[in-house]
Amino acid sequence: MFRLALLVPLAACTRTYDVGSSALVMEDGTRIAVDTIVPPDREGPVPAVIIQTRYWRSFELKVRRPADAMPIQPREDLAKELLDAGFGVVLVDVRGTGASEGTWRRPWSPDEVADMAEIVEQVAAMPWCDGRVGATGVSYEGTTALLAASHEQPALRAVLAREIEWDLVDELLAPGGVRNVSFPQQWSRAVVDLDRGEVPEFWGASAWMIRGPRPLDSDPDGVDLARVLAARATPTVAADVAGIRGPGDPWGGEGGPPASTVGPSGAEEALASSEAAIGVWGSWWDGASADAVLRADAALRVVDARIGGWTHEGNHSASPLGRKGDRDARVDLAEVVEFFDTWLTSDGGRPVRAHWVAGAERWERGEEWPTTSLRTWHLRGDGALGAPDPGLRRTLDVDFAATVGDETRWTTGMLTDVESPDRAEAPGLLSFAAPGAGPLRVFGAGTLRCDVSLAAEAAMHVYLEVIEPSGRVRLLTEGLQRVTSGPVEVPLRAVAADLPGDHGLRLSFAGADAGTFERVPAQGPQRITVQGAGCALTLPVR
Repeated sequence: MFRLALLVPLAACTRTYDVGSSALVMEDGTRIAVDTIVPPDREGPVPAVIIQTRYWRSFELKVRRPADAMPIQPREDLAKELLDAGFGVVLVDVRGTGASEGTWRRPWSPDEVADMAEIVEQVAAMPWCDGRVGATGVSYEGTTALLAASHEQPALRAVLAREIEWDLVDELLAPGGVRNVSFPQQWSRAVVDLDRGEVPEFWGASAWMIRGPRPLDSDPDGVDLARVLAARATPTVAADVAGIRGPGDPWGGEGGPPASTVGPSGAEEALASSEAAIGVWGSWWDGASADAVLRADAALRVVDARIGGWTHEGNHSASPLGRKGDRDARVDLAEVVEFFDTWLTSDGGRPVRAHWVAGAERWERGEEWPTTSLRTWHLRGDGALGAPDPGLRRTLDVDFAATVGDETRWTTGMLTDVESPDRAEAPGLLSFAAPGAGPLRVFGAGTLRCDVSLAAEAAMHVYLEVIEPSGRVRLLTEGLQRVTSGPVEVPLRAVAADLPGDHGLRLSFAGADAGTFERVPAQGPQRITVQGAGCALTLPVR
């Protein structure tokens, strides 16, 4: 959702292009800033791909660059790849951001989504465009691409949304009803800086050359841009979402729209009727973007669904059993271009279902997801996973300082990697192990069911881990649920893994992940007791 990537290297932008920065006027008179970039050697009209962003469509730099150079954008060098393949590219500052006029009230407001249909229509009518339009992007831009398909617009023929949330509450703001406190706070500060024309702190030292958002060609001295920025008031997103723990909670407090209506799941009916070819890509370890892929695939006519092993920006492997430098686990921009070659400029192709497999560290591809059956391990009083144990009763006194770390699936959107340290001696955990669980092939989302006894309402953080032959323990996936005493069910985030025979499973749970999720209860101690023969882990296996 609310995420930003590393800056495109200046070295990648030496070729000359036909570049223009101008404004598209919406029906209500709002001027939306766009960069249009078309291949310089085109022989006629070409198809267009739109990228709509909340992170400045392109940058004004502190160093002088030729007017016909590729604009510097906040993410990967996808625009260059598309242009070199013969597509025109349109970069857009969504309403109330960058150099665009209007008011940004919250992510993907009705006004912002309505703009998307007008932008598609106007781009399709540009003299250089052949009337065929696609949309794509990562995170916030990926969601704008998908939501563009919620309006009937015949020119929009193909959409590729990457690293998005389908269900914004469960997949980012409050997984399992436990509020994510870290990401909204960081992102809220960043968008306030952006809307003042300032570089956010988390962009780091590599952003030293950025002056601000690129002004329009009609505003070479940036006078109009300065006026727009001075008049802008950005809501404090962290405050607006502080009360959200479930789908019915209002965005921005009393009177605001239900949180469930913000983002793609709130537009499910319109998206399901879209004629555009839709692709959705995510990662097993980038927030809950894998769940977003699976949920979108179940709800829509998705032609290309992929779940990779990459970080949020697709530039590193995030597999806990792989190597960070594994190039096969990264996003291949040539395959992004291939999607538009297939679904925008051609008559289409066969459906794609592809996923990265941890442990095997390779892709599996087909036209359908793998078929699975359920396998169950029971929690035992001796700390094992195995047969049912009616006498099970084990207690955890919650360590509220316990944490998974600073670089996890929940932080990768803020320019971090996903680290996989050894958890064999990690504090704050109550664990159950099956050293001889392999060989095992898992695909999908597991579940922990158990009877619990609590002193007060709790957050159960459940971790599915892999025991390596060396004894090291790696976090494979996790689940989180706000619970009270009695029978509980904690769904785990989906994952794919092949574990050899010399690997084992460990199920651990904690009552806190400090620094990322809210403390439950807000004050005082917490004791969690799991008990009874019904406590069991169920996994979908192949």
